[in-house]
Amino acid sequence: MPGRDLIHGDRRADKRYAYELPLRFTYRSGGSECAGSGMTQDLGRKGIRFLAYDPPPRETELELRIEWPFLLQNVCPLELLVSGRVLRSDNRGTVVRITRYEFRTSGPRSFDQVNTRAGNWSIVA
Repeated sequence: MPGRDLIHGDRRADKRYAYELPLRFTYRSGGSECAGSGMTQDLGRKGIRFLAYDPPPRETELELRIEWPFLLQNVCPLELLVSGRVLRSDNRGTVVRITRYEFRTSGPRSFDQVNTRAGNWSIVA
């Protein structure tokens, strides 16, 4: 139609990356702590969309722990710890606006493995 502007594609200011990563989440509801798990659908600098069997309610402050696919120094597992607020939850997933995030080590935290490997190196002259 003439005179009608059509906008196609993703108009977000920040790029979203489609990654399916396992996650766990916790939030408070009615004075008790609730927990669940799910799978990320996409991640961006300011938001995350994930699917969960029992998603948290809208406007809930929550904490996500996302299993990161890379190891720190090829030894130590990492997780992405995210704090945020649920913007919406529907059949396409739960969308969380990120307020804070940080990477943390998870699982076995043995840096001795790195030191042991470094000690086993030898220089051949």
